Amino acid sequence: MRTTKLYDIAYDREFDAVVVTASNSEKGTFVVLDQTLFFPEEGGQSCDTGMLTDAEGRRYRVTDVQIREGVITHLLEREEGAHAPLAAGMRVHGVIDWERRFSNMQNHSGEHILSGLMHTLYGFDNVGFHLSDNTVTLDVNGQLTDDELQDLERRANEVVWKNVRVTAEYPEPEVLAGLSYRSKKELDEAVRIVTIEGVDVCACCAPHVSRTGEIGQIRILRVQHEKNKMRLFILCGRRALDYSGQMQREAVEISHMTNLPPEEIARGVKKLQDENAAQHYRLTGMQMKYMELRVREAVREPKQEVFLIEDELDRNVQRGAVNELCAHCSGYAGIFARISEEEYFYIVGAGTGIGAEQLDAREFNRELLGSLSGKGGGSARMVQGTLKAERSEIENYLTLRKALVVL
Repeated sequence: MRTTKLYDIAYDREFDAVVVTASNSEKGTFVVLDQTLFFPEEGGQSCDTGMLTDAEGRRYRVTDVQIREGVITHLLEREEGAHAPLAAGMRVHGVIDWERRFSNMQNHSGEHILSGLMHTLYGFDNVGFHLSDNTVTLDVNGQLTDDELQDLERRANEVVWKNVRVTAEYPEPEVLAGLSYRSKKELDEAVRIVTIEGVDVCACCAPHVSRTGEIGQIRILRVQHEKNKMRLFILCGRRALDYSGQMQREAVEISHMTNLPPEEIARGVKKLQDENAAQHYRLTGMQMKYMELRVREAVREPKQEVFLIEDELDRNVQRGAVNELCAHCSGYAGIFARISEEEYFYIVGAGTGIGAEQLDAREFNRELLGSLSGKGGGSARMVQGTLKAERSEIENYLTLRKALVVL
């Protein structure tokens, strides 16, 4: 049997039903009801959640809802004290999580407005939609410029301000045949048409708001371009309000750091970046001079193997110093630079000095990682990676190799 869908009446929050089937598994109890208000995961949208209560007052949390061939299955998690599982024939009372439902309604209706406007203004189609607890994305088979996206967002919010009607209905076949509407796939069952007056007509199975003013606001957060398509990351309603509030708090915090008003924080951040780059340039120059002295001291005479253990180093400075060490060694030479007390970044090369043999730095890398925890790789000439080890562990390993360790 097919489950009777009650969620077409989007604003209902409670319902009564009879258990048709119930089966237990490690995940929980899977229950099919004769009718349900719980919207299943469908059309790119996550499902409703909520609670079922049996005649004895035992409560069962609905954590997942799926639909297959018209049959809707609810995954239940028994609350503490609900020791008896549900069984076929039992009557239950269901209550959906309204805050979650309404948030999904706001975001799905907002997506319809954006998709309808893009289709009308640019001829682009919505080819993918995902609405979860954390992310709302809209995939489009075309690309818009930043100015066009800004205009699209403004137009979408104007539809919200106008508070136009949103209707959902199942047109008769002869009416549907003459109707122009958006649909991402071929439909072989009764088609539910969601209409936003003057903006969009689309086949959709999900609950929607009844007027666009309930959406509150529509935000396009960012866009991801790929060849001839794009993905919009959007938020609507309360989610958009929460996001805007968080961004405002971040802006105020940055304004304190930069001593500039929130509307000028980009200039303040740019100033900090420039200052940081200048400091890094000076620090790198000092590190280069320091490492020149360290290398010169370490290779006063030709050596077989030489290793330095240093505090944090710029990677380019570290690599240049390793090249200089290798030029004076016949074996392996390298530098271990501290990242933290228990983590070091290493660069090791095969020596090219007087009497150097044909060495493969990858052999050294295999031996090193066989003795100490870490990961890395490279070529026969040079390897690099990260070790999860303390300084003493690295010193002990190099001592066992009988290598010269310059501390």
